[in-house]
Amino acid sequence: MVQCDRIIIILLAVIITVPVIIKSRPSRLAPVSAVSFVSSTSGRGYVRVSGDVRHPGIYPISANMMTVNAIKMAEPLQSATGFIPDGCEAFVVRNGTGLKVARHPKGASEVFFESLPTAHRIVLGIPLDINTMTAEDFERIPGIGTVLARRIIEYRQINGGKMEVKDLVSIEGIGENKYNHLEKYFKGL
Repeated sequence: MVQCDRIIIILLAVIITVPVIIKSRPSRLAPVSAVSFVSSTSGRGYVRVSGDVRHPGIYPISANMMTVNAIKMAEPLQSATGFIPDGCEAFVVRNGTGLKVARHPKGASEVFFESLPTAHRIVLGIPLDINTMTAEDFERIPGIGTVLARRIIEYRQINGGKMEVKDLVSIEGIGENKYNHLEKYFKGL
């Protein structure tokens, strides 16, 4: 009888313990929550692939990813027999690059390189280039309106078309607080 009681106690312990262990394990099918803003905090980045591909869009890239690998993520409409310009398939894709793929009748794929628009760069947390931005680009940054954007462009022109982010504090209307807010857009969010 003692032996039987021990078996019953062990069985009850197993029956109680197994569901507790199963429920405490993380699920592989965890619900996916909607993401409205993406910020790149790792060494990764983003590339936009468009043109003659099945799935145009913005894709995450890893360090040292080549052009051909980025294009493959968007599934080209045809297998390329070559690339134009020659050798571009081996270029390392930089964060914030846009690739437009165009098919040629003889099977080659022509690749056009561009920079992602400012609005995309802001949403993705990709640093902005203060020396290539237009007044309209500056206006897309929260806290910069038409007048301040024009002042930044004028300051840059007066200083030979080049400026550094720290030069923003020299512009009328940008104090220390506003500078601290703006600086993150040029260093990455």
